[in-house]
Amino acid sequence: MKKLLTSLLLAVMAIGVSAQDNMEAFRHLSIGAEAGLHGFGIELATPLGQHVVLKAGYNFFLSGDLFKTNVILNTEDLLFAQEEYTGKTGYTFKNYFDEETVISSGVHMGLSNYKLMLNWYPFSSSRFYVAGGFYLTPSFRKDDSFFRISGQTTAKDWAALQELNEKRVENPETGTAYQLALTINGRQYAVKEKDGRGYLQADYEMGRLKYYIGMGLGRCLSDKTVGLQFEVGAMIYRNASLYCQGRELDSILDIADGLGTDSKEIVEYIDKYPVYPQATLRLCFRAF
Repeated sequence: MKKLLTSLLLAVMAIGVSAQDNMEAFRHLSIGAEAGLHGFGIELATPLGQHVVLKAGYNFFLSGDLFKTNVILNTEDLLFAQEEYTGKTGYTFKNYFDEETVISSGVHMGLSNYKLMLNWYPFSSSRFYVAGGFYLTPSFRKDDSFFRISGQTTAKDWAALQELNEKRVENPETGTAYQLALTINGRQYAVKEKDGRGYLQADYEMGRLKYYIGMGLGRCLSDKTVGLQFEVGAMIYRNASLYCQGRELDSILDIADGLGTDSKEIVEYIDKYPVYPQATLRLCFRAF
């Protein structure tokens, strides 16, 4: 990781020093439109001096899931309860559990933030710059998780659970209600009903304030009508917590073993590195 960042820094500086621009770039306001790993955004940039540019803007991530993954629940006990009940009463269930039930889940990112940034151009005749600042989640999006995994059971599995519990009510000696649950470190997180199926949700949340550091090439205050910027950096966050069904877990790694390969790798990365990498391509339009 360190070697990669060092190589990127040296490469960008080498290109930046050789690229020439005149000082006209520091005499204009500009409006920028961007796309990258943090979603889409807009910004307004204004010069503060010969080498510094102040930027303010807003970025947002499109709604919907980035990709699908599966959460596996062990249902051996529920299947055994069905078979035991059938053996005692002769009743045939309409829906039977398998030894495992699969919750088809989606992975959603919540990256809507206001931003305030400074770009510092160490060489007045170069396009290379260093960026720093912070992101702030707006109050109306504060409950939007940075990273969310959520999904539903099949209609068959939820119907089987409902039917099993109906028979339990008819025969109280069978004990407490049965439930579908994800077991993490010996604790169970019960699947809840939503839209006629079982629903499971895990949220990785962080503080509203995030810091940013990066570097790039290009003028956000171009001396031409349109300019282009490419930037790489990292969002640094603190005070992160993982919740499953609204209950906080001791460690984010607790949930990793129950996930598919792609999601497990993301969770392990998040636990090891409290940063979110960014790569951004930005079009800048001179306002006046």
